Amino acid sequence: MPNVKISALTSATTPLAGTEVLPIVQSGATVKVANNDLRPRQIQSNATTGVLQVAGPAAAATRTMTVPDANFTAARTDAAQTFTGTQTFGNVSGGVEAKLSVRPTPISVSTSATTIVTDAGGYGSFVIVNGTDTNVNRFCDLVLASTGAVPVVVQSFTAIGSPTARTYTRSGSALQLAMASGTYSVSAISIGF
Repeated sequence: MPNVKISALTSATTPLAGTEVLPIVQSGATVKVANNDLRPRQIQSNATTGVLQVAGPAAAATRTMTVPDANFTAARTDAAQTFTGTQTFGNVSGGVEAKLSVRPTPISVSTSATTIVTDAGGYGSFVIVNGTDTNVNRFCDLVLASTGAVPVVVQSFTAIGSPTARTYTRSGSALQLAMASGTYSVSAISIGF
């Protein structure tokens, strides 16, 4: 289609397959490039208020970031962060993965054993557990746990009132908690290997 304005062209069928050819100017010459070979370094926001710049990876290196099928906010390194749900951060050190698992959103625990930490760690974890029954009674327990041993309560602390007795058990690699009576909102932080 020679001498046809771009505005007069028929719209492409989307999504693109990636093999479509586009014209570009490179080193003063008009050449073609497949859509899959385009690698933008900047992405303009729809509101045109800012630009997302992608730095790295090194030349000839490929890095993969898997985006969840949900809305999300990327964590920043220069500001405080608020996370919801259970977050697990890992780092391999000497062949052993160090883990920090945070459950900032409380879960409801009553008289049935309920998982509060999904992986207590084969080398052991130090778990901080706190709970409340509508702010009348509050507790904070320090628990040692692992995937191969019975949990040990190092210290139980009553923050307010008279919280009910608690029983910690293990189910596979999970640390579980059951209350002697009532229902408590419970949060946990686990540091371990």
